[in-house]
Amino acid sequence: MSFFRVWFLGYTNPAKMIEALRSKPAPHWGLLAQLVRALLDSFLLYLPLSLMGRVPPTPSHLSFLPTEQYYAALIWLAPVVLIAEQLMQAAVIHVVIRLTGRPSDFDQIVNIVGMSALVVGAFLLVWDWLWLASGGMDQYFLGYSHLVISLWAVVISVIGLKRILGVPVWLGVLLSLLAMPVALPFAIMFMRSPV
Repeated sequence: MSFFRVWFLGYTNPAKMIEALRSKPAPHWGLLAQLVRALLDSFLLYLPLSLMGRVPPTPSHLSFLPTEQYYAALIWLAPVVLIAEQLMQAAVIHVVIRLTGRPSDFDQIVNIVGMSALVVGAFLLVWDWLWLASGGMDQYFLGYSHLVISLWAVVISVIGLKRILGVPVWLGVLLSLLAMPVALPFAIMFMRSPV
């Protein structure tokens, strides 16, 4: 099954997506998925925002990077940040699984986290542009909507952890929810809302 077919199964049949992902090279597919997601953000969100002369609503936390140039910088910075976030989330999930005495496979977790991020991230890209087109200017409401939409990544991750690693559903939910805020400080430092 092709990469794109596995990706699109994440919208219609996440259990089938996970079954197909199980036999794919790990962590290669997960890293590729996160890279594709990051490049979509870079070239279909941050590049247009930069070309339109938009300025992020939150000032830069990086002294060497002026807020006025932040979207242009995110074109190159987003892939690095998103892959780092993916690896941090996968590491936390892996360590907690191991601390419970269960067997774990970091590479498979990277695949699960990466593919779920691509499924949700591609949808969020469309959501952000719909938000911008409708004149939505409240970055906080947009952020809350992202959290709600990201629950689909939790569903995919729980299915993946259960079917590939045999993690109980309750632990999969806990791990998926725990992994989200792990990368949040990193995201707050580097990423910016499109409105």
